[in-house]
Amino acid sequence: MVYPNEERNKHWQEIIKEYFNFKKGYVKITTEDIKKIIADKEIRLLLYFDSEETMPQVLKENSIMLFPNSITSWWLIKCDGFLDLPPINTQIIKFSSVVKFNLKSSNAGMGEQQYLLNMINAGILRNFLKLGNKELYFSMMGKQRSTEFDLTVAGHTIKIEKPGIEIDAGIEGENFAIVIEAKAKIIKRVSRRQLYFPYMHVKKITSKPTIPIFFCWDSRTKTYNLWRFEIVNDNIEDIRLVESKRYSLE
Repeated sequence: MVYPNEERNKHWQEIIKEYFNFKKGYVKITTEDIKKIIADKEIRLLLYFDSEETMPQVLKENSIMLFPNSITSWWLIKCDGFLDLPPINTQIIKFSSVVKFNLKSSNAGMGEQQYLLNMINAGILRNFLKLGNKELYFSMMGKQRSTEFDLTVAGHTIKIEKPGIEIDAGIEGENFAIVIEAKAKIIKRVSRRQLYFPYMHVKKITSKPTIPIFFCWDSRTKTYNLWRFEIVNDNIEDIRLVESKRYSLE
């Protein structure tokens, strides 16, 4: 079902007007609340936006971020929901793939998962994280039901129940874990939520130090761009860039 942007923005304006408490700074909304406004439109399409550029205008203008809470509920919180993603201007690293033979299906697609798999198979991720010969295994991908955790943001501590999340790649070594958020294009600002929720989920279920990575394929330069972050004290408001590099395959 198509959800035109104009109608989507209109519905978000109605949701904020009807339910959001600007004095309090946050509110929990449910499927029932939303259906009163959007009728037979798909909630999934209303809620989906993967960058600051695609956010509904009323959320962007009022710095309101959407956080999943459970199958049937979401939090709307007035906060700084995005993190600057500094462009990588260092020299491109020319990299020789470790793949032993031609993977004929590796270029069959053009989406973020295809570029992500190419990057991992080639050995770029291992090189970027300086993992040497440490064993690591691709252990998780796709939709997950997250574990419970407390989210502290903008002075509020909110119990996140069991939200649905999507993990582009979860990788596990003996003493560490890696979680990757991937895009098939370069973006300027990354959602804190898209880094934080998968990070918390993987860290809790593995009980291992977890490394959050943001990955973008740049079609203009044909490069694999990686940013490594640190989430200090599991604080969504203290996400720090550790390093970034860009690679091209020879």
